[in-house]
Amino acid sequence: MTLQVPDALASQAGCTTEDLFFGLVVGLFLEGRLSLGQAGDALGLSKPEMMAELHERGLPMSYDAQDAASDLAAIERLWSHP
Repeated sequence: MTLQVPDALASQAGCTTEDLFFGLVVGLFLEGRLSLGQAGDALGLSKPEMMAELHERGLPMSYDAQDAASDLAAIERLWSHP
């Protein structure tokens, strides 16, 4: 899918097209429509990089017990395979 955005939109918003795409992805993440991993993938960032980017921009990030359990399971899988 190709998303076409008028060139003037970035100019009017005072940002780059990359910033517009970041805003779109983060908006979907904040609405719960994308997971942290999905948002990071869309932006070419790992989960830790995405978390750092959100923090640097002062954006909230929910992280609940289910997220922690999922991360712990992933760590256990990685550590159990040499």
